[in-house]
Amino acid sequence: MEPRTTYSVYKWLRKKRWKKKIDLYQQTYNMVVDPVMVFYSGLFIIFCLFIGYDWLQQLLTVLDGRGGIIAPYALFLPLLAVISAAITSFTDPGIRFTSSEFQLSFLPHSRKTLVNYLFLEKYILQILIIIVVPLPFAFVLMSWESAVLWVSLLFLSYPLSLWLQWKLFSLPSIYKMSVILFSAIFSILFFFDYPVLLLYLGISVLFLLLFMRKEDLDWGRIIDINDARVWNMWLVGYFTEVKIKPPKRFGITKSIWKKKRGRHYSVQHLYGRIWTGYLQRSADVIWKTIPTVCLIILVIPMRVDWMLMFTLPIAIVVYHEVAGGLFSDVENVFHSMPFEEESCKTSYINWAYIGFFPVVICFFSIQMILGESFVAIGMQLIAIILFVYVDLAQVINERMMMVQKENFYREEWRRVAGLILLGAGVYHPLFLLGVPLVVFKPGRSIRKELIS
Repeated sequence: MEPRTTYSVYKWLRKKRWKKKIDLYQQTYNMVVDPVMVFYSGLFIIFCLFIGYDWLQQLLTVLDGRGGIIAPYALFLPLLAVISAAITSFTDPGIRFTSSEFQLSFLPHSRKTLVNYLFLEKYILQILIIIVVPLPFAFVLMSWESAVLWVSLLFLSYPLSLWLQWKLFSLPSIYKMSVILFSAIFSILFFFDYPVLLLYLGISVLFLLLFMRKEDLDWGRIIDINDARVWNMWLVGYFTEVKIKPPKRFGITKSIWKKKRGRHYSVQHLYGRIWTGYLQRSADVIWKTIPTVCLIILVIPMRVDWMLMFTLPIAIVVYHEVAGGLFSDVENVFHSMPFEEESCKTSYINWAYIGFFPVVICFFSIQMILGESFVAIGMQLIAIILFVYVDLAQVINERMMMVQKENFYREEWRRVAGLILLGAGVYHPLFLLGVPLVVFKPGRSIRKELIS
C-alpha cells in the first residue's frame, strides 16, 4: 500500500474535524433550540435585511465619492498589519496548528508542510472575505485607482501580519514589545509625511535583526492555545455553558510576567541567570559606564553641535570595550563548571544589547533638541543599531577566543570605517548607506589562524 501524500492526509483530517463540529452543533440544536422560535427568528432576520438594504442604499448615496479622504492612507496598511500582529502575538499564534497536526508530524509528514497548508488555507479564506466585503465598498466609495491600491495592499498586508504573528508568538516578550515600539514610531513618522520607502526599509531592517537568530518554536504552547480556540465553539458553549480553555492562562500580562514551567531548566535561561548575578555584582562598573556614555552624547553636543560626529563613535567604542571587558571574566563567572560556548555568548550579548538601549534614547533626544529631521534621525538610528548588533557580537567572539587562547585575525579597518561612516552620517545621512556594505561585506567574520 502506497503512503498517502501529506495534502491528502491533511484534507482527510480537516474533513473529520468539520464533521465532528457539525455533529456537535446538531446535537446542541436538537437539545436546546425550539423550532417555533427559530421560525419567528428567521422572519425577523429577513425583515431586518430589507430594512438594512434600504439603509445601506441611503448611506452609500451620502458617502459616494467621500472615500477619497481615506485613499491616501492606503500605504499605512502594512505598518498597521505589523502593529496588529505584534499585539495579538502575545495570546494567539494565528495559524491553527493543533495537536492533531502535531501527531501527524511524527509520521512521514513534514511539520513545515502542514504549517504551510494551514497558512494558505487561512490566507485564501481571508481573500474571499476581502472580495465579498471591502472590495465592493472600495469601488463605491473611492476612485478606481485608489480602490485597486487599497485592495492590493490588503492582499499583501494580511500574509505579512499572519507570518509575523506566527514568528513572534514563540519569541520572548522583549521582541514583541520592540516591534510594537518601533512600528509605533514609524507610524508616527508616516503621519508626518515622511517618505514611505524609508519607513518600509526601517521595518525590513527590524525584521532582519529579529529573525537572524533562529529559535525553536514553542510547540507545546502553540498546541494548548490552538486546541482551545478550535474546539471552543461559541454557540455550543453558550447553550451548554461549557467553555474549553487552555490548561494554563496565556493572557498578555501572563505572557509577559509569568515564567513558563520548566523554563529555568533550559541552558539559555540558566546562563542568563548566571550572567544576571554577575552583572549585579558588577553594578558599580555598569552604573559608571552607561551614564558616562550617555553624558558623552548629550552634554558636549549641546555646547558644540558638530561634536556629535566624534562623540557618537567614541561612545560606541567605550561601551563595546567595557562590555567586552566584563565578558572576559567568563572563567571566574563559571569557575570550573563546563559551559556551552554559543549559549554562553548569546545570553550575555542579549544583556549587552539591552544595556545599549539608553544610549539610543540619548542619541534620539539630542538630535531632537538640535532640530534634526525625523528622516535623518530614523536613518541614523537604523545604522547605529545595525552596526552595534554586528560589532558587539564580534567583540564578544574575540574575547571568547582570547579566553580560550585561540589565535584569530580581524580586519580592524572595517570597524574603523564603520565608525567613521556613523560619525559622517551625523553630518549627512547619505554616508550611512555605506554602513551595511562595511558590516555585511564577505570576510567580516573572525577567522581563526592555524598555529604554525
